[in-house]
Amino acid sequence: MRVGIVGAGIAGLTAAYELGKAGYQVAVYEQLAQAGGLASTFKDELWDWPLEKFYHHLFASDDVVLRLSREIGLGDQIFFPRPVTAIWQNGSMNAFDSVTAVLRYPHLSLVEKLRVGLVILYLRLSKNWQPLERFTAHDWLPRYTGHRAYEILFEPLLANKFGEEYRQVNMAWFWARFHKRTPRLGYYVGGYQTLIDLRCCTGDRVTEEHAWYGTPSSS
Repeated sequence: MRVGIVGAGIAGLTAAYELGKAGYQVAVYEQLAQAGGLASTFKDELWDWPLEKFYHHLFASDDVVLRLSREIGLGDQIFFPRPVTAIWQNGSMNAFDSVTAVLRYPHLSLVEKLRVGLVILYLRLSKNWQPLERFTAHDWLPRYTGHRAYEILFEPLLANKFGEEYRQVNMAWFWARFHKRTPRLGYYVGGYQTLIDLRCCTGDRVTEEHAWYGTPSSS
């Protein structure tokens, strides 16, 4: 059976890989001249590695991606540095990636810090995300962190990420950001282009349609 996949992003390439393993003949169609979707890259001649057009990384808890990376031979091509996660607020940058950093954060009161800390702890430990689907982050967070803390910390982050639609972001999505997050962030040696190149289908490229034909290969 032949299967067509529209879009050569990470999801499309992964689908092609899994279908290829199952014995299907796969054609991946991409409107752009480069695979990778949001993880596609660009490179200056002075750079050793290409850079993603949109920032990407892995968490140490992303078991499915890590298992797939090992399966296709990239298990030893992922490293996990620990960056400093900081927030730019009122002309200063302050770390916000540990209990100590939260307690030292200068733009919240002690009570606000405690409320925010308890909310983050709950989101990290709770596996019961289904009830959160009934709420948006814009409605749920101020109720538990306090309106001022929400306006200082989380509302700017949501607005900068989602633009005018940020008030519609589901709270279950926000839960996942804290539940899965790990202090160390994973990255491929050579950038995400290493993963994209390995996941692209083999075969002749049809230039006028920007398509890749064939079954995925890890070689």
